[in-house]
Amino acid sequence: MRTTVIKIDGSELDELRSLLLKAPSTAEKRTTNEYESFKIGYSGGSIIGYASGKVVITSEPAVQLVREALQKMVFKDADYDLIIGSDEAGKGEWLGPMVIAAVALTPTQSSDLRAQGVMDSKDLSLDRISELAPVIVKLSTALKTVTLPPDAFNALLKEFHDEGKNLNDLLAWAHAKAISQVVSELDLRSGTQQVRIVVDEFARSKTEERLARVIDLDSVDLIQRPHAEDEIAVAASSIVARNAREDWIDEASVRLELNLRTLSMKEAANRDDSNLYAKTSYLRRD
Repeated sequence: MRTTVIKIDGSELDELRSLLLKAPSTAEKRTTNEYESFKIGYSGGSIIGYASGKVVITSEPAVQLVREALQKMVFKDADYDLIIGSDEAGKGEWLGPMVIAAVALTPTQSSDLRAQGVMDSKDLSLDRISELAPVIVKLSTALKTVTLPPDAFNALLKEFHDEGKNLNDLLAWAHAKAISQVVSELDLRSGTQQVRIVVDEFARSKTEERLARVIDLDSVDLIQRPHAEDEIAVAASSIVARNAREDWIDEASVRLELNLRTLSMKEAANRDDSNLYAKTSYLRRD
């Protein structure tokens, strides 16, 4: 059994511990260092909660127990019928595409994915990302990705620059596109569903203006804030987007007969075909 790691807010640890200890056959154990908030033994494994909010689980029955406990917890998204999150990958890297993913989840789906180990993709290995991405696809209510291959990214960024705009304008456009595609799959016409859209804050007015073109913002709650990845829908989007970017790089390496993962920025800058796999405005020849 591989160790499963999940992430909750540190303030929610006491509630999780209390719910776990109500289950039959659980036993509280002595913590071994200052970073451990609790340690619980269950079915040949252990559940260790850390002050940071990280929870480490070492058996499949214990994973299921944590999953059931999370379903009983009242998270901040419990008042909504659907939570739509979006995130991007490849925004700052010279190699490969920029991918934006948007994911719609119910609170139950959010809890399930949290128990599966979904968290900000920056905290996960590439192997773990590739394992979790299909789980997210399977469990989500709706999911869409917008992939801008390097040549398309280069052309669009130039177009935005020519209009006196910048990368944040391109990001706002791409996030709005992905979110609107998810919304188009959902039946929100009745107005009875409570919907929350969560986006990482990078250009508040630009994002809101772009979204207003494709979504009735009076019918949803739009949240833009830093570190939005602690919302499971946003974390799920970050995983899907990162996985799609990595897949694109692998597929392009085969298609172009060029190992892109070993190519340096300087080498790419001096090649005539760099527009096919690199964000050319990011390249430096020094």
